[in-house]
Amino acid sequence: MIKQILKFALLCVMFLSVTSCDKTEEKSAVAYLEVNYASLNGTWRLSDWNGQEWIEKDGETYVYITFNRKEHTFEMYDNVGSMYSHHTTGSFTLTEDDDYGILLSGIYDYSDVEWGDYIVTEMTENTMKWSRKDNIGDVSVYTRVSAVPDDIVNGVRMIH
Repeated sequence: MIKQILKFALLCVMFLSVTSCDKTEEKSAVAYLEVNYASLNGTWRLSDWNGQEWIEKDGETYVYITFNRKEHTFEMYDNVGSMYSHHTTGSFTLTEDDDYGILLSGIYDYSDVEWGDYIVTEMTENTMKWSRKDNIGDVSVYTRVSAVPDDIVNGVRMIH
């Protein structure tokens, strides 16, 4: 009788361990969103570039971009290569490429300079990954934020 109880207990433990592994795998599966104008809409902050965390502390380097899905326009605030904030605007398009998937392209309002094409992948509610079409190793991860910080919009943030 005791052997039967031990066998039953062992079977229960094995069953629970197998089913708990299945649930862990389900939880780790990420649900990616379709990349389109609606899912891109909003404000994003550069959070990772080429595998390195892009940390914004005490006025260090930052990049923010806000996409307007209806107008297909963007506003970008950055201080890359400068201690002062740059505010640029322009328009953007999303196109589907048979080989690469969704490509994000943009052009600035006050010049004929284009961004180049970025492959947008791994989009969730809070993050998305950009890879340059002409240099797949150039990878940026953007994190959704509620807004560009006021001190950046007002042009008063500087590197200390």
